[in-house]
Amino acid sequence: MRYQGGQEPALRGVSLEVPAGGGVVVTGPEGCGRTSLVRALVGLLTPTGGSVTVLGGTPADPAIRRRVGYGPEKHPFPNVMRAAEALRLVAAMRGVPAELVLPTLERVGLEAPPNRRIDRLEIEDVRRLSLACAVIGDPEVLILDDPWEFPETVDVLGAAVGRGATILVATPDPGGFPALLGPTLTLDAGVLV
Repeated sequence: MRYQGGQEPALRGVSLEVPAGGGVVVTGPEGCGRTSLVRALVGLLTPTGGSVTVLGGTPADPAIRRRVGYGPEKHPFPNVMRAAEALRLVAAMRGVPAELVLPTLERVGLEAPPNRRIDRLEIEDVRRLSLACAVIGDPEVLILDDPWEFPETVDVLGAAVGRGATILVATPDPGGFPALLGPTLTLDAGVLV
């Protein structure tokens, strides 16, 4: 997989298998390919070579996407959207009942009112909204790009581990995630080392 418009590959020869109900932390320095890996796993990037399989299928398949919770590093919503509105959109795309929106925002510790515009949220609440997008409806697979290690993050991931979810966390600072999720893999210049 290459960076858009670039000659250098973002990932080279990365082979990763996380068993159902298992967890893994992918770490490495800035620019190592973590976000490219995450985006390939959730179907936002298509590899220029090789293949990506999630839950036995392609991550671009809508049926697979509904079973995967994704917490992006940066929110993908227009700034004028409100926190609850953004999460309601994610819930609708994943076939999750809208009545789970407010309880999920509470579960991840959103401190701002749910009707606050995203551009008026503190960065901590933007990160909590990202976590809410990943966990709403308790999907089978959670893929988090650089989540912050709030107590609520640990609680939510601990509950996901308890129910048998498969979890991948990509972060430059593993913190306490390995103790919760299991092995740590390091990417460097697009290669697992």
